[in-house]
Amino acid sequence: MDFELLKQKAFASGINQIELYEEKAHSLNINFFDETIDQREENDTNVFAIRGVYNNQIATIYVENDDNNEIDEIIKRLKEAASSITKNDPFFIYGGDENYTKLPIDENDFDKYSLQNKIDILKNLASYFKSKAPYFYHVQLSYEQGYNEVSIINSNGLNVCRKNNFAVIVAELICQKDGEMKNNFSFKFLKKLKDFDAFSFADDIIEKTVSQFDAITIPSNSYKVVLSNEVVCSLLGVYQSIFYANSVKDKLSFLENSINKKVFGDNVTLVDDPFLKASPFNNTFDDEGVATRKNTIVENGYLKTFAHNLSTAAYFNTKTTGNGFKSSTSKSVGISFNTLCLEPGETSFTDLLCKVNDGVLITDITGLHAGVNVISGDFNVQCSGYLIKNGKKDRAVTLIVLSGKFQDLFNNIKEIANDCTYYRDVYAPSIYIESMNISGK
Repeated sequence: MDFELLKQKAFASGINQIELYEEKAHSLNINFFDETIDQREENDTNVFAIRGVYNNQIATIYVENDDNNEIDEIIKRLKEAASSITKNDPFFIYGGDENYTKLPIDENDFDKYSLQNKIDILKNLASYFKSKAPYFYHVQLSYEQGYNEVSIINSNGLNVCRKNNFAVIVAELICQKDGEMKNNFSFKFLKKLKDFDAFSFADDIIEKTVSQFDAITIPSNSYKVVLSNEVVCSLLGVYQSIFYANSVKDKLSFLENSINKKVFGDNVTLVDDPFLKASPFNNTFDDEGVATRKNTIVENGYLKTFAHNLSTAAYFNTKTTGNGFKSSTSKSVGISFNTLCLEPGETSFTDLLCKVNDGVLITDITGLHAGVNVISGDFNVQCSGYLIKNGKKDRAVTLIVLSGKFQDLFNNIKEIANDCTYYRDVYAPSIYIESMNISGK
């Protein structure tokens, strides 16, 4: 869409500020069931969010057609939408920052692999599962590749663009033994297909699935507990909104009035990193056009800042942290992290288990949303994992419930490992807690 033409016609009609937000996306999805292609889809989308200020009210409309002939209709709709608004809430069409971080050139190799190459990766992986997994029943696999480009240009001088490429391979293995079925789900984000260790990926899923057949429950008690890196990511993911300024404003965070106060243990530092190499998504600006930066949210246990967009920054009389993001182009700007990172320690995962000696390793949590109260911090969730005996992973454990408070958990971390993983927009290592309540038999 021709922004200069849009701006010219908008100004002529009485709209005094105008912004064009455009998102282009391309996606490829290949789904396998056992060794057969179940579905293949390839899609391109191009959508626009257009904001305009008219009679001191801001309105937004959404269009899917890149057609300059629609500009007159767009302006008409904007003026009608603005005229129907009676609120006097502050609004922001951001003029941009002086500097934006320049990211390294994306060196993914996705285009070097043909469609057939990508199908063959899944086909070979499916064959490996079928031949190597004891009690094999079914496997479901998918390959998803995506390209996303966001550009924002407005009449206040902003003109920015960001691009992200990613690929992810997802697998769910189902095994059956004596009429009993067990399954395990896992995925792997990729920067380069040539770096994908398919058999190691499969072996890990096979081991986790098959070990469940011998799983036991344990007596209810207080145990030394290691939470795996993926579990830590899951917990931080479901609780990350407690650090959002809009949650604080709406009384939905137990961290209200806690800036510069001790909220977690000395060994807890949490950082929002928009440039993390391990993340498949890097952002040089948020969806308001604000330059992103690495923000320390919690430092050595002290809460340093909440995550802000322009609106909450104005409300709290502070500066935005560059965390104004939309969940989709057609949604209004909210708040979210780029990648929330728990700073790792220096201990390997193997050494961490040795230090525990005897305890419980939690590797999977289910029912996070049903069993979690984000406002109070309470959680009561079903888990599975392994016993830790003599410093090593031992027999599988199932049908146990882990309970406590998020703030207590992060105040009682005895040691943090160095085995960081990326999962659900969080990057975190495994952690060792001296004592946690587990309900079992």
